Amino acid sequence: MNNLKKALDNLNLKIKSLKYIKNACIVETDKGKLVYKENSNNYDIYEYLKTRDFNYFPRTLNDKNVSYDLLEFVNTNDVPKEQKISDLIHLSGILHRKTSFNKEIDMDEVKEIYENILKEVNFLMNYYSDLNNYIDTIVFMSPSEYLLVSNIDVIYYLLNFVKVEINNWYNYIKSKKVIRYSMIHNNLDLSHILESDRKYLISWSKSKLDMPINDLIKLYQDNYYDLDLEYFIREYEMENKIDEYEYLFFLIKLAIPKRIEFTKNTYDDCYKINEYLVYLKKIASLVQKYGRKYEKI
Repeated sequence: MNNLKKALDNLNLKIKSLKYIKNACIVETDKGKLVYKENSNNYDIYEYLKTRDFNYFPRTLNDKNVSYDLLEFVNTNDVPKEQKISDLIHLSGILHRKTSFNKEIDMDEVKEIYENILKEVNFLMNYYSDLNNYIDTIVFMSPSEYLLVSNIDVIYYLLNFVKVEINNWYNYIKSKKVIRYSMIHNNLDLSHILESDRKYLISWSKSKLDMPINDLIKLYQDNYYDLDLEYFIREYEMENKIDEYEYLFFLIKLAIPKRIEFTKNTYDDCYKINEYLVYLKKIASLVQKYGRKYEKI
């Protein structure tokens, strides 16, 4: 709080009221509202984005050598969820295009990605095989157990796809000298886009330089129920084109299933498993379109 008072004194502002929302504080001053975040300073990120002509974030009022962010408050408009998703897709494409650069490939880094994915796939193969065998021994399966085993082929299908294609991706990347990187937001969430007279991205504390496709994975996974993936990619490519092997890596990451575990609440398990199967079947449909060698399940 001392930091906030000092910052406002430097700006000749007086506090009228405070309202805390999660880790942010909305400060009502005698000259309008501001947003204050303790133990957060994204000054360098904002300055970098400005050099790349990306200005879709609130104006910052603090400098580099402090342990907080002090930002302008944005009065937001009500926007339908579908429109917010579309706007977030476009903003991420603009961010990636404006900050894009070719980075010399670090083969140790690429090898680590490759080995971690293979390790995860092998673990999941064994996990689901053991789970499947266990459920098959049950005389009276629960509805959730039956739901999983009757649809488990889609999980094996996607795991086999990943096991084959991660090798193709790895071999291709090894043959290249550079790989595309950009600034990624790394926390693309509908609560992190503000719509007013213009659009703003907030919550930049997790941002970093990485493969731009990594930003899209969470965005799609969080909104798959409301999104057609082909539409998602088409909208994104209006701002930033994806090459074949970026798209392949995107599919690989989406196709790695999570570990499904049962609880004591069969009703909840059925709901969650069914919802997740909808996601997996959407990804399987894209895998089938990716190459003819992947026949239908």
